[in-house]
Amino acid sequence: MSAMFYLSRGGPPEGPFEEARLVHMIHSGELSQGGVCPVGHDQWLALDAVPAFAHALASRGVPAGYAQPPPAYGAPQGAVPAPGQPPRPGHGPLPGKKSHAGLIATLAGVLSLIVLGSGFAAYSLLFSSGGARPIAQSVPRDSEFLIEVASVHRLVADLHDVQYLDTSLRDDKKVFDDAADSIAKAFDISQTEAVTLLASAETFGVAGRKLSSSPELLLALGLKNASPVETLLKSSRFVASGTLGQTGKRYQLSRRALDASIGQDIVRQELAEAEVGTGARRVLVWFAKARVLAIGNEPLLLDMAQVLESGAASIEQNPSFQAATKDFDSRSRLTAFVDPTLFASIADAKVKGIVDDYFKPAGPITGSLRVEPAGFLTSFTGRVQGSKLPHAGEPAQALSLGERLPGETFGYVAFSGSTKLTGAETEKLLVDQLSAVDPRARVQLEQGLRQLEQMLGISVSKLLDGAGGQSVIGLSAPMGTTIDALGTGPQAFTYFNLTWLLELKDATEYKRLATELKQKILPGVREVTVSDEGSGFSLVPRLPLPVSLRVKFIDKYLFVTAGGNNLCDRAEAAFSKAERTLKDDAAHERSVATLPGKQHFLLWVDSGRLADTLFKNPLAKAQMTRSGLALDKVRLTGPDRIVSALSMSGEVANDVWTFHLDALNFQALAPLGAGGALLGSGWHLPAL
Repeated sequence: MSAMFYLSRGGPPEGPFEEARLVHMIHSGELSQGGVCPVGHDQWLALDAVPAFAHALASRGVPAGYAQPPPAYGAPQGAVPAPGQPPRPGHGPLPGKKSHAGLIATLAGVLSLIVLGSGFAAYSLLFSSGGARPIAQSVPRDSEFLIEVASVHRLVADLHDVQYLDTSLRDDKKVFDDAADSIAKAFDISQTEAVTLLASAETFGVAGRKLSSSPELLLALGLKNASPVETLLKSSRFVASGTLGQTGKRYQLSRRALDASIGQDIVRQELAEAEVGTGARRVLVWFAKARVLAIGNEPLLLDMAQVLESGAASIEQNPSFQAATKDFDSRSRLTAFVDPTLFASIADAKVKGIVDDYFKPAGPITGSLRVEPAGFLTSFTGRVQGSKLPHAGEPAQALSLGERLPGETFGYVAFSGSTKLTGAETEKLLVDQLSAVDPRARVQLEQGLRQLEQMLGISVSKLLDGAGGQSVIGLSAPMGTTIDALGTGPQAFTYFNLTWLLELKDATEYKRLATELKQKILPGVREVTVSDEGSGFSLVPRLPLPVSLRVKFIDKYLFVTAGGNNLCDRAEAAFSKAERTLKDDAAHERSVATLPGKQHFLLWVDSGRLADTLFKNPLAKAQMTRSGLALDKVRLTGPDRIVSALSMSGEVANDVWTFHLDALNFQALAPLGAGGALLGSGWHLPAL
């Protein structure tokens, strides 16, 4: 491996850089004088004191002695040294970077790395659950929120069932050993000590309070054995700095500089950058008897010490938390709780008015995470009441209409339209709700509706009466479409399709509307040609562009499709003849089956296909890999690929609305946003 050097050119130290990189900088003229310090050494050297750099300088004709470092240079920044000893360049804070609660968060992140990459089969004996203190038994009663993983090892064990994790690429022992290696090198402990520490970590939590005034937060890690943490805290980056409470030991943690050869080891990087100094803003404390390692604001940690050492009430004695536990089932591997009293201290009158009208808490907000064959299912439940909320609601239903969209569909939204209200009552309810938000908008909306009815010769209330149980809007594109081929002009529309399906109880008013449009309104539009399609119609542009819009009545459904002609044909064949639909897609069916069986709203996104599109670009893939995303561990194509879905439902009882939100693999959409940002920056990303 090439030697590594810090570089100083009169400002803050730079690097470290590989020797070959500095030679290239000299040859290119970017570097002609300065000082270098080999990683692990304590002295700055002139550039020409290193033979490789002296040779490169001579080849460019730089005079001997010209490369001496300026007098302002000092030794590289280092960790706090022993008395009389010089700082070490390889340790200590780097210029311009500050770490937050990185230690415990990243120790948990190490376990998350293994969550993404391995199954722990080789370590089942080490990872027997139990023995670590639950975080809910450790944080004070007045904590306003808590996110807790009760057993990291059970969470990891569930991963064997996740279909989109590519088990053919897993090596349980290797991934576990790699994670331990990252810990060992970040803290200068042995591989065996790191393995023992990793195996002992069992519970993890984040808690907070006073969130609306002066927030206090903590992160805590519960361990089955104390000795691995004692060994860690004796390593060179930790310095004992007093006590907290009766038994808690405070520590400072210095940052560690990494050489550039680490590359993509995001875990080692985050652990190395973790830093905790003096002061009350952030305190690192080890409670050996309770086997809890915590970092956070000192006042909250002092109250945590009271819970651990003196038996003060924990959040488990909080009535709101006790009520929240009823939402957690035995399969939840992560749970979340938010105390409703958090919203009681809102000072802003306008915000408080909105909360009282629509979002006044009537119980705790809860969340949970389960691991299913389709992936990670995150669920939230909230109970609210409000003076302007409806006093009744319709039951949720199975939103299955998306199954009839073509297999080329990469995303859709489905809605429940079932209601016992008449069309006139529904129209009034919508107008009343809008008026409650903006009273001036009511008159404008009512006038607009009446004008629309007069122009089209239809009744909005009759249209609402005719709507049936559900509708869906889907987007599709041909498999293998390249983003470069889309261009920016009208031709791009040929590569996409939008299809709207609406279930009808009575098609009469909709057919009347279609007739009015094709006979009276659309013929006056010069840019398109209107064709009769029975009760419906089709539009095609007069320009030579293979796109169209089609409106048809098929069985008891309104069918509207627009986009490239081939895709319109596919959408119609899928819906009317069941040819190659999403129902035939195993990944789609598995994801929908994972969600609750009945919803009011359903969103589905083929995140695997979209990610495969973006990350076929080598630059985009490299960027994601540098950020720690293990793309080779996730199936992006095929029947077992990763897809994302979200469902929402709600019910009302005694004027209290209970809302449920369930999200499957929504973390997979984050890389898509990053890829979209790259696309927006002008990169050419080649495959849809």
